[in-house]
Parts: sequence; structure tokens; C-alpha cells
Amino acid sequence: MKQVLKYTVFPTPLGPMYAAASEAGVCRVTSGVTDEAFATDVLNRFDAQLAFVPDDRLLAAVEDQITRYFEGKLKDFDLPVDFLRGTSFTRQVWTAQQAIPYGQWRSYKWVAEQVRRPRAARAVGQANSSNDIGLLIPCHRVITSDGRLGGYGGRPEVKAFLLDLEGTDYNR
Repeated sequence: MKQVLKYTVFPTPLGPMYAAASEAGVCRVTSGVTDEAFATDVLNRFDAQLAFVPDDRLLAAVEDQITRYFEGKLKDFDLPVDFLRGTSFTRQVWTAQQAIPYGQWRSYKWVAEQVRRPRAARAVGQANSSNDIGLLIPCHRVITSDGRLGGYGGRPEVKAFLLDLEGTDYNR
């Protein structure tokens, strides 16, 4: 039997935001997709089914905190996360990125150094591309050493929007 993840959807400046959670914590946050695409994404990523649960306490907290983040009223998320996939390395990268303060950026090289793999800046970029919990694991705060944005899942305008929202100083 497949694991069942609860989910909700709510409006944001990036369009509808989808959030899914296991019993342990938030496992997926994304935007820019349709209901059908989100369901397919969760099935492919986690081999799980979805159950719409709009009155779940954790999902209500996710919506509240992300909404306040976009309003500029929240700088630090206080939500349990559940890495349902990823290697030991990718999980280390995601954990290191949680330490990057709101309104600041760090380089891919800096993240690689934090996980004791100083020559693995490209691998950090790959770990970012598989981040299931965008915003909560702030991979948008990781840019190139010279201040260029680098990748963001083919959506650099979203990365720029989030950095601008936080008042981050980087090369445009």
C-alpha cells in the first residue's frame, strides 16, 4: 500500500502554492503547477498518494507561515520537515542551507565547505535541483560566488523575486 500524504493548496504571489506533509513533517512545497501536475509529481517523487486535508493543523501552519513570509512578516520558518528522499549528501546540503539567514546569500562553494566537501560546488547545485521543500529549505539563497543567480529549476525569475522580497543584495 502506498503512503498517503496530506496536502493543501493556497494563493501566493507566485500563484497557487502546494504543500504536502507526512505524519513527520512537510515533505513538498511547490508552485507553478496544476492540481494534476502536483499529484503526478508527488506520485513520481515519493510513490505516494495524496489526500486533500484543508483543516490539518500542520498544513494550516504551513499556509500561515508562507503567507506571512510573502507579506514580509516572517523571516524564519518554524515547521517540521520530512526528507522523504535524497542521499546523505543532499540531506546535508539541505540542512546547511537552512542556516542561511533571511536576506542573505551564500555561494555554492560556501555550502560545499559547510558539508566538508569543498570541491563539490556543482554537486551542491545538483542537490538544490532536487530540493523538495523550496522556501523552507532556502536554496534560493544559494548563488554563484560572483553574485550571479545560477540555476533555479529553469525559473531564475522566481529566485530573483524571492531574493528581492528578502532585500538581498546580489549582482543583478
